Amino acid sequence: MRIGVFGGDGFIGWPASLHLANQGHEVAIIDNLSRRQIDLELGVQSLTPIESIQERLKIWERISNRRIHFERLDLATEYERVKRWLEDFEPDCVVHLAQQRAAPYSMKSDRHKAYTVNNNVNATHNLLNAIVELGLDVHLVHLGTMGVYGYSDIGATIPEGYLPVQIANDDGSLHTQEILYPANPGSVYHMTKCLDQLMLAFYAKNDQLRLTDLHQGIVWGTQTAETKRHPSLINRFDYDGEYGT
Repeated sequence: MRIGVFGGDGFIGWPASLHLANQGHEVAIIDNLSRRQIDLELGVQSLTPIESIQERLKIWERISNRRIHFERLDLATEYERVKRWLEDFEPDCVVHLAQQRAAPYSMKSDRHKAYTVNNNVNATHNLLNAIVELGLDVHLVHLGTMGVYGYSDIGATIPEGYLPVQIANDDGSLHTQEILYPANPGSVYHMTKCLDQLMLAFYAKNDQLRLTDLHQGIVWGTQTAETKRHPSLINRFDYDGEYGT
């Protein structure tokens, strides 16, 4: 398969890209490298040394004999370039990880709140919009978070995404309807993921897009089978107050 990984230079995107390439897929990383710029803003760096994306990819190709393409592109602000890239690469699947991922960072100030909303929401909608506009038959996999449901103890198992509910009519009768499980975000970051799931549900219903929204728990660790193959392939280990894993 031809797979585009948006946000492929990040904490989850990097090992995911290596894994997919190692499985024999043709992989392209699309990233604006904003996570590296945020390190400069905060005056911090990964505890594990992180090479440039160019050096990472060069080493991966040398030891695996598998090339990963790279395109520096801002998914949230460069819509026309996004469309051109999709037309040129013709992916079978796109993995969407191109979002500001730290809840504490999203709450630092009004500027950080605005950046998180503008980046995360626009990135998701630009990708959905472009797929529809180009008429592509592509499977989009989006990484959400279980944090859209909140972290309070409701004493019950949260259903997988959808919830059947009964709604009372004016005459007292009931009708059953399936809804997205009620969102309860605890930060601006989590709020953007709630908006994401609404956009994804809309485009699945309205345009019949093939979408998967993964609401996973905490992701941690620095090594995978692929990153262990060379010291320069190691993943990030953030330990600061905003991004610490």
